[in-house]
Amino acid sequence: MQKLPKPRFNLKAPNAKGETLIFLVFRFRGKKLLYSTGLNIVPKEWDEKIQRPIRKERRNDLWLLYQQIEELAEICLSIYIETGYGDVSTEEFKKRLNKLTGKIELPESKPEKQLSQKRVEFLAFLDTEIAEMKATKMNPDTLRTFRLHVNILKKFAKEEGSFTYEDVDWVFRLKLIDWLAKRDIQLSYGNKTLKVLRMFLERARKKKIHANTDYEGRGWLISKTKAKGQVIFLTLDELQTLADLKLNGTAEKARDLFLIGAGTGQRFSDYSKYEPHHFYISDQNIPILSVVSQKTHTPAKIPLNIFPWLIPILERHQYSSPKVSMQKVNMWIKEICKEAGFTQKVMK
Repeated sequence: MQKLPKPRFNLKAPNAKGETLIFLVFRFRGKKLLYSTGLNIVPKEWDEKIQRPIRKERRNDLWLLYQQIEELAEICLSIYIETGYGDVSTEEFKKRLNKLTGKIELPESKPEKQLSQKRVEFLAFLDTEIAEMKATKMNPDTLRTFRLHVNILKKFAKEEGSFTYEDVDWVFRLKLIDWLAKRDIQLSYGNKTLKVLRMFLERARKKKIHANTDYEGRGWLISKTKAKGQVIFLTLDELQTLADLKLNGTAEKARDLFLIGAGTGQRFSDYSKYEPHHFYISDQNIPILSVVSQKTHTPAKIPLNIFPWLIPILERHQYSSPKVSMQKVNMWIKEICKEAGFTQKVMK
């Protein structure tokens, strides 16, 4: 099975001394799409090998540019998939890109002028930016991630006291990390919250709302420490034991979603979103799962006749993933494993 085509990014003038335009180049089904990203960069700050900006210390502008290009690549691939894997003209492809990136709808210069005349405090600015992202048809999953971490920042402000742009410095960082740690926020989530905080601060600074730069520099993310405890895995017999347990309510949904993930071998972002149209019966009468990975955009087809408990679980939920968050699955599965009698100590 062929991999999805890869969006590429080239510089209009790679030998220029000043800034030059970044172009998107996308080849699909014998067609070649050239699309101006509207983004500019100095060639010496561009990594030609990975076709992305070089990320440097104290250069949040390059980090944000990197993120913008990553997002544009995601949008490009989503259009390719949604149009029957490229069954569309380059003109129509460009129209969809314009719509999803807000290229046509966004007025020039107005937002910065308006915001600079009247200062918007940081928590209100977060809402303004989220609304702007939604208006520009940002990828729903990307927008959902930003909303999640914006809500975390708002909850922190509600419990620890409101804050604005100038309050964010190293002491503020330590206070936020302590608050996250008390709520058992995972390392990856905590770091993402810090990244989102810095990203919105940088967006506000570029719009001349504030001049604080204390959030820049290295060391802002939470360092990874050596994991404690044991590495746990379940045998085939133990998976069957879990499937046989009589449960109900959220515990049953969490157990079933966990087993659906174990039986199909996909990431949580994929196996938590299965719907009936993802399943079919092959010519050999084998039930098949057909999905495109949200993270890698790689299509996959998985036979479902390997584990005897998988089909009954899918049938119980009409071939749709039970609606349970990752946090609740992680919380419930520990208790369910204890109930199943999985108490054996293992050596890492």
